[in-house]
This record gives sequence, structure tokens and C-alpha cells, in this order.
Amino acid sequence: MLLEREAHLSVLDEAVRDADAGSGGLLLIHGEAGAGGSALLRHLAQLGAAHGARILRSSGAQLEQAFPLGVVRQLVLPILADPDDPALPPVARQVLSPLADGSAGPAELASLLHGLHALLARLSRSRGVVVLVDDLHWADELSLRALAFLVARLSGMRVLIGAVLRDGAGARTAFVPEIEAAARHHVRAEPLSLAATGRLVAARFDAGHDPEFAAACHELTGGRPKDLRALLDRAFSHRLTAKADDRARLRALGADLRRERLRVLVRRDPEVEAFARAVVVLGRHAEPALVAALSGLADAACSAARAALQGPWLTVAADGRLVPEAALVRVVEETASAADTAAAHRTAAGLLTARGYPAEDIAGQLLRVDTLCGGPEIEMLRAAAVGALRRGAPESAARYLRRALLELPPGSAGRAPLLVELAAAELGPDPASAVRHLVQAAPLLPTVRDRAAAVTRIPFTITARGPLVTELVRAVAGELGPATALTGHDRDLALRLEAHDWFAALEDPARLAAAPARLRELTDTPAGPGAAERELRAVLLLAATLAGRIDAEEAARRATCLLDHEPARSVRAGAMLRIVPVVLVAAGRVDVVTPWLSATGAAGTAATQALLDVHRALALLARGRAAAAGEPAGRAFRLAEPAGYDVLALPATILGLVATATGDRTLTRTVLDDLPAGDGLAVLAVQRSLRGTLAAADDPGAALAQFLDCGRRLDRAGWRNPALYPWRTSAALLAHRLGRTDEAGRLAEEHHRRCVAWGAPATVGRALRVLAALDAGRDGIRLLHEAVELLARSPDDLEEAKARADLAERLRPTEPEAAQRLLARAQALAETCGMGRLLTREAGPVTHTEPARATAELTRGEATVAELAVRGRTNSEIAEQLSISRRAVEKHLTSSYRKLKIDGRPDLAGALGGRTAGE
Repeated sequence: MLLEREAHLSVLDEAVRDADAGSGGLLLIHGEAGAGGSALLRHLAQLGAAHGARILRSSGAQLEQAFPLGVVRQLVLPILADPDDPALPPVARQVLSPLADGSAGPAELASLLHGLHALLARLSRSRGVVVLVDDLHWADELSLRALAFLVARLSGMRVLIGAVLRDGAGARTAFVPEIEAAARHHVRAEPLSLAATGRLVAARFDAGHDPEFAAACHELTGGRPKDLRALLDRAFSHRLTAKADDRARLRALGADLRRERLRVLVRRDPEVEAFARAVVVLGRHAEPALVAALSGLADAACSAARAALQGPWLTVAADGRLVPEAALVRVVEETASAADTAAAHRTAAGLLTARGYPAEDIAGQLLRVDTLCGGPEIEMLRAAAVGALRRGAPESAARYLRRALLELPPGSAGRAPLLVELAAAELGPDPASAVRHLVQAAPLLPTVRDRAAAVTRIPFTITARGPLVTELVRAVAGELGPATALTGHDRDLALRLEAHDWFAALEDPARLAAAPARLRELTDTPAGPGAAERELRAVLLLAATLAGRIDAEEAARRATCLLDHEPARSVRAGAMLRIVPVVLVAAGRVDVVTPWLSATGAAGTAATQALLDVHRALALLARGRAAAAGEPAGRAFRLAEPAGYDVLALPATILGLVATATGDRTLTRTVLDDLPAGDGLAVLAVQRSLRGTLAAADDPGAALAQFLDCGRRLDRAGWRNPALYPWRTSAALLAHRLGRTDEAGRLAEEHHRRCVAWGAPATVGRALRVLAALDAGRDGIRLLHEAVELLARSPDDLEEAKARADLAERLRPTEPEAAQRLLARAQALAETCGMGRLLTREAGPVTHTEPARATAELTRGEATVAELAVRGRTNSEIAEQLSISRRAVEKHLTSSYRKLKIDGRPDLAGALGGRTAGE
């Protein structure tokens, strides 16, 4: 059934009639593969037979192109096979005999051409002759030459030659255009319309069909009759019912057919296969000229192969590049051998090199070559790694260098520099591998200077991760000698090695104690310290600050000096950026840090950007702007998270401080869940503090245990600076809440002593506020006055607001006007910090609002214990008076705090009001 072919059939009928009348000629049927050209050719045979014509059939085949005159032999052999056929005179039989025995070749072509012409002339005397040639584009060269000879000599003969020529396939040889130009009749086989597709579906499925099913068939096949019939046959065999619900299964069948069609096309046609492989191998560089060069095809063959693939499996980008569909890539990968693929990639690398493409483009090809050809290709991979690092792609750089290393055996001379370069690329994305490769490279490097330069590439945070790196640093430093005995570049290397050694010892209390002396040994010069010495000074300053072995004034002076010589516009994620802003904030010098951070240029790496955001958040926290600090802290945490422990530790610490300051329990849990796995003390301190914060509301005993454990570990390592780790304040308040007043007092007094020794106003003021919270008498008021005075000179507006609110609470009964002034100023400060709601809650009694009452009544036991606690009894005294355990007292108090919705013992009197036990 030929649908929508009425006009085509009319042309075919006219051509047959013209030929029968003696006006012979050529009829060409054009169209894309599967569009129905062969069906029209078969109908032409039927028309010819109906007019009594003799039918001669042949077909081109891609795999038979190597056989000379293969198509002509198909036309003539049936006649030669009949010795009694009167249409073939003896002379013609003799001339054409080489076709019968297969000996015909170029030498006999001239006589064969005349013999063929004579044969057709003799055959057409008595009746018409219709010669059919399917897939003309696959005919061998000599057959095409013979057909070109014949079509030019059909005038006055009753001979019609009908041939099918696929779109785009006519440029392979010069004879096809010659044949095409001689055609008298042209027909184009077009895809079927949606309506015709529906008729075919209806004919195949007797029970009827849904229009949606027919539309899907048309979409999947493009209306090509051959593909459409194949799809319908397969759908019928899979018991599809042509209903709309079958469309998903139909699409799966269509995808299978499409892949099979492509696979056959690629495997059947070597030129298409070569073209497709070139496109796939070149990838994003598949420009037509490069594809032609890599495939080795002539222009005509390239055009034919491109025409066969373009559309369903090949598209053209806006810039002219050829883009293969995923199906074509898969088929090429399936059909090509590993050796052929590797050879193609090597050839592609050579083509890209010759045309001056960037090193990374060439390296992309070399990565797919099985064996590199010596030094030039290795150097190309190294150059590509440099380019990748410059554009911020360390993973790509590492991939190029790993491939280059595969060609160098262990112990070879060229391996050490490659290992060092690989480690430099891996430091960000994979620091553990970077360290391993540096350790491997160090013994292979020829000089101690080379070894020192390699080791100083190790980030400070990684130096402290284990003895392997620490021992390597110390061994190389020992070889190089002390900095005092060296000059120039060697001195800088020695200073950097010493800085790494000190950083690795930050959890060694003995080394921390020695840090101030070593720091003071480094004398100042008019030109200021160089970059290497600044690194060492920064690490020593951090060690001395952690240990609390210097005061805030000296720490701030030394840190400011370092920043004065550190260009903010070219800052990088090194010791200076990691350490110095932290020291300045701890010393209360936010005024120095903030302008320097504002002057920094665009960050070169994610690690640098993360550290800049960390310090912006830290500076905001130091000014009491906890809510505003959340944005840069969260951004730093997200930037650092992919890099793992070594980069993430500091952002996690700061985000944890933000969560604590804002009371955001959800954020606290998020930080805890996302903290990197590691045994570093800094991360452990964050974990303990956050766990303690979460537990404080419901289980103050467990919370206190977390803070005390954190403190023991910090003290054991010598980290005693209260400005960096103020764990004693939380522990003191929790102990007081649990009735352990003596312990709370000791913790608060020790914290205050250390804060005074450090000397930063904000830390001392905060310590005084905690001491005042433990003392309900006149001393508490005096302490709060001192705290307000100190905090007014500090950058921490929120801490000052809290101190003023606390003092207002104490003065309200005796000095209500002063209390009101204090509260007004506190409220203004808190609103400036974005924390007005927090202040309103804390300062509720000062504004004369009624204290919040419990929504649930206390039990008699809870009320009795709470009343005794309000009267100032300790937990031990309450337990003794009521003849219950101390643990029972703690449970009663904890339950009371939860029901009354208060934080602890200091709020108990206000929450109970005038109630007594049993009310």
C-alpha cells in the first residue's frame, strides 16, 4: 500500500509510457534512507511489466563496491545464463562473456560498454526494457561508469533506467552527478504525513487505534515508511494494542530500532564509520576540516558520510562544529577496537598540536592514548596541568599529571618533579594524596634545596595531621640547617620549614610555652619581615596566643605589624590569612581587621574565599552582630565543605559560634552533622561546645560534662586563652544551675583571672558579667558596673547591652530611674546588633512586665525543691533536708526549669512569683 504517492505514481507511469513510445531515459528516485524509494522502484517494475516490458534488476551494496562491474553483472547474468535466449546475438554474447566468468575489468571496459549498449538496443526492438538499479550510490566505480555511458545514449530507444539515489550520497564519485544530470524524470520520496501514518497504524491493528499512539509512531519514525513499518511490526509482535497507554513501551521499541539502524549504518559503511569515529574522537573540536583530516576521507566522501548521519545522529552547532548524539557515541565506542581508538586519539593530538590548539585540548586526547611516545607528550601534559591550575581546575591538572606519571617507572629521574607538581595540584581537592606524593618525591629530589622547596608546599594544617609529615619537615630542616646560618632563598626555606614545625607542635604545651621567647628573638628591621619570616612570626604568635603566654596588647601590636607588611590585594590561603585576623579579633582589635579585609582583592581559590568570609563573620561576631555574621559564616562553610577536614575546621568553628550566639538549635545540629571527621583539637572543641549547648536546656548535667571534657583537653594541650576558648563561662553557669555553687565560683574566678591576664576589655567584661550572675548581692552589682565600664570600651555592643540589662535588673528595686536609663541604652545597642528579641526576653523584669508563668503546674516535690532553691539552699543541703538523693534534686530542678520555661536557677524566683509548695 503506497500512501500519499499519487503524484509520484503519475510520474512513474508517464516515464514508462514515454519509454515504451521510444523516448527512453533515466528516472531518478531521490529521498532519505527509509523514505520509500525502494517501494517506488518496485512499483516501477510493476508498471513496466504491465506494459509488457522486460525487467532487468540490480542493486548496489556497500560491501560489494570492491567487485568491478558488480551491478552490471546483476543486469546481464540472467540473460547470459540462458544460451538459447534469441535476444542475445552470438557476437554480443562473446563480447559480454567476461561478465559471466568474472574476468571483466578496466581493460575490457570499452568493449563491454559497447556490448551493453548493443544488448539494450537489441532487447528494446521487440518490446520495452525497464532497468532497475536500487541504491545507486553503493554501485562500484566501473558500474557507475557503464551506467553513465548508457544513460547518455538512450535517445530513441525503448529503454527506461530507474534508479534510487539517497540524499547526500551523490558526491562520492564524479559519475553519480553525471548520471543525475542526465535524468529525464525526477521523483522525491517524502516522509508520510501524520494522517497517512494513522492509516498505516489502522491497517496493522485491526481493532483500531488511538490518535496519540499514531502521533507517537510518526514522531519516532519521522514518517519514513520503512521505519514506520518496522516499528509497527515490532509493536504488533510485542502485543501492543495501539492505545495511548502503550506509548511508553512504543518509545522503548522505537529507541531500540533507532540504535539498530545506526549500528547497521556504521558497520556497513567504512566511510561513515571513519567519519563518525573522527567526530567522536575530536569531541568539542569536531570542526569539519579537522574531521576530514582525521578520518582520511576525501571531500566528497566526507560530505556523503555527513549527510548519512546528520539529523538523527549528528547536529551542527552555531559555530559550525559537528556534535554527535549520545547514541552515535555509544555505537562508535562499541564498534571500534581499543587499538584503533588509541591510534585515533594520538592522531587527533598531532592534528591539534599542528594547528596550535591549547595544551589542555591536546592533553584531552593524550589521556585516551594507551602509551605515550616519550618526552614531548609528557611535557604537553605538564603544560596542560599548568593551564588547568591557572583557570582554577586542580582536579584536571592532577588528572594530566597522573597520566604522565604512568609512563615513568619508580625511581626514574623525571618522576620527582612530576610528583611535586601533582602534589601541588592535589593540595586543595585531595590533601591526603598530596602529602603522600610529596613524601614519595622528597627522597628522589637531587638537592636539599629542592627537598625543602617541595616540603614547604605542604599546607600548615596538613603538617599537623600525622608523624609522617612532621618527621619529613624536621629531617629536611635538619639537612638545610638553621635560618641564622643561611641567607637569601635558603634562609627563607629554613624559616618556612621552622614555621611548619611550630605549627605541627601547636598541641604540645612545652613547645607552646617556648613560643614567646622564639618570637622575641626575631628582630625587627626597617624594611620589615619578608614573606617567609611573616609566616613564622604568625605561627609563633598563634602558639603564644593559644597558650596565653602573651597579653592582648603585645599580640595586637605584633599582629598589626604583620598585616602592615602583608599586601591585602594579593592575599592567599596561607598562614597569614588563617592566623593573624583571629589573633587580632581575640585581642579586641576589630578596628584593624575590618579595613584590611575590606581591602582584599578577589579571592583566587575557594579556600581563600572561605577564609576571608570566616574572618568577616568573626569580626561581626566580635562586634555583637551575630545575625549578620550568619551569611558570611554559612558561605564559608559551604565553600570549604568539599575540601574536607583541613579547610573546613575553621569555618565550622565560626559557624558554630554563630549558632550559639543566635540560639539557633537547628543550625547547631547542622554544624555538628557536617563537621569533618578528624582528631584535631580545634574541631573536637567545637563538637564538645555545640553538644553542650544542645544539651543545656534538657540535661544540664550532660551539658556540663561536655564543657568540662572540652576544658580538660584544651588545658592538657596548653590552650588556655579564654578569649579563644571561653568554655569556663558556660561550665560555670551550668554548675550554678545544678546547685554546684562552689564549682561554679571556681570556674568563673579562674576564667576571670585568665581574662585579666589576657587584657582584652571584651573578654574581661564578659567574665565579670558571669561572676555577677553567680552573686546576688552587692558584689554582683559592683561587678556589673565594672563590666559595663569595660565593655563600653570594647567593640562588642551586644555584650555591653547584656551587661547593661543585667545591671538594670539588679538596680530596678532600688534605683528604678537608673535602671530605666540602662535598659534604654541596652535596648538601643541590642537593636543595633539585630538582637532586640533576645534582649526583650532577658530584660523582661526591668520593663515591669509580669514574669512568664508555667503552663503546667509543678508537682509537690518539684515545688518544694524549687522553693528551697529560691531560698539559697544548695543541692546538697536540699537533699539532706528532704532525705533524698542529690541526683533526685537535680532531676526535680531540671523538670521545673522545663515546665516554667526558664534557663536556670537565677530565673527561678521570678518564675515562681509568690507561690509556695503545694499551692
